[in-house]
Amino acid sequence: MMNFSFVFNKELFFGAGRALEIPQFVKKFGNNILLITNRSTAKSPFWEKLQSSLENNGISYVVEFVSGEPSVESIDNLAGRYCTVGIECVVSIGGGSAIDTGKALSAMLTVNGSVARYLEGVGDSEHPGTKIPFIAAPTTAGTGSEATKNAVISSIGRNGYKKSLRHNNFIPDIAVLDPELSLSLAEDITVSTGMDTFTQLLGAYTSTKANPLTDSLALDGLR
Repeated sequence: MMNFSFVFNKELFFGAGRALEIPQFVKKFGNNILLITNRSTAKSPFWEKLQSSLENNGISYVVEFVSGEPSVESIDNLAGRYCTVGIECVVSIGGGSAIDTGKALSAMLTVNGSVARYLEGVGDSEHPGTKIPFIAAPTTAGTGSEATKNAVISSIGRNGYKKSLRHNNFIPDIAVLDPELSLSLAEDITVSTGMDTFTQLLGAYTSTKANPLTDSLALDGLR
């Protein structure tokens, strides 16, 4: 038998309608949350139901809308804005950009300085792995960020880059996989994110670092 290791979410909830349970999941960590999402999610019928449920559960929340991949500037700006307001949980509902933003913020709210200091291949410091509890609910297929330990951060310009903020502790504490959240996606986005999913599963299955656990997940996903 080959040697391998695997790091999981602490909790994962799957099923239609499970995203409406997010307020109950949040209560495990506190009542003051930072909610990261995108405009399209906020236009869905789900959004109004979620807001009502948060309020009925006595949860105080502030919403930040994001678009495009998180940048060093956007993460630094948001971390600076919320580092002193007692955020007890970060919740991301959206595609990979929203989840990566929330993942990076949950980590950067516990340390000082720019996120660039901690990026692989760019920074000069190692992040200690501290974070605010983080819940991720994807609305698209393909990225898988709700189950990974890294957030991809970009810097635009002549010397631009895409690098990861990475630590085992950054895997979301709770992943909420609700297939109903993807029903309002435009057809072209559904197709492109579906192909992204297929490509990542195929890459994982054919990888020279594949193991029995990843093979079982990849094969089932490909089917």
